Amino acid sequence: MGFKLARVCPYIESADLVVGENTCDGKKKAYEQFGRLKDTYVMDVPHVRNDDTRTQWRNEVKRLAARLEGLTGQKITADSLRAAIKLANDKRRALQRLDATRAADPVPISGLDCLLTVQAAFMDDSARLTGAINDMATECEKRVEDGVGVTPRGAKCILYTGTPMAVPNWRLFNIIEKAGGVVVGEECCTGSRYYKDLVPEDGETVDQMLDDIADRYLNIQCAIFTPNEGRKRDVIDMARRFRADGIIDCSLQFCTIYDMESTGMALAAREAGIPYMHLTTGYSNEDDGQLKTRVEAFLEMI
Repeated sequence: MGFKLARVCPYIESADLVVGENTCDGKKKAYEQFGRLKDTYVMDVPHVRNDDTRTQWRNEVKRLAARLEGLTGQKITADSLRAAIKLANDKRRALQRLDATRAADPVPISGLDCLLTVQAAFMDDSARLTGAINDMATECEKRVEDGVGVTPRGAKCILYTGTPMAVPNWRLFNIIEKAGGVVVGEECCTGSRYYKDLVPEDGETVDQMLDDIADRYLNIQCAIFTPNEGRKRDVIDMARRFRADGIIDCSLQFCTIYDMESTGMALAAREAGIPYMHLTTGYSNEDDGQLKTRVEAFLEMI
């Protein structure tokens, strides 16, 4: 909304259609206002997962496909959709490959650089970006082999979870890593949720492939879903896989769903024996000093 009002985002200004989703109340109401400024299509995302809501969500994806066909004048064919699925999966596979190197000690790439890479993946040309990420992964694999890291061996490793960090929100990762820690994983929609699951590539019809796409997205462990035990499992599994020394769970102000889930997440971390801290912040840098103090104290504690 801010990008549109300030006219600072070229993607929004040049787009013929903005696709939104009513995941939380904040987004739901924001898109009502946004729709007065730009042609907007809002998808109805279910908040529980069962056979009925899966059918509902599959129909939502098919309605979007029909809207895009009408907008572009191009028919979605089985061949074109299969190629698009593979293109998106190739990008996910490249990100998975880069991600795997972060379990090394020392860590070959900073969490901030990985966050910037995923943020770019939302916007850049998929084929070009996939090649660039594979090049990054090759470099990081060589660094692991040579024992080269962005921090000294034994640096405190942090798993981030919580509200997605959209462009240009980089400051928490910057604070963590300037304090001597290193972010080794992100369990969020600007992290592993974006690339950890692939869409099946063996679909034969457009309807089957659209169903596969819908099912892939319905299985994301977003805080909008209730119950959402899968997110706790993913966080603990990632913390162990990336040998994280601690978990930082962050909610942006007014992101009620992640604030509410922090209680259960704290309990899951405690049961797993992993140090945990919950933060609430916003887009302003007014609380940088407070965040720096809390992060430094957490790193000292673990």
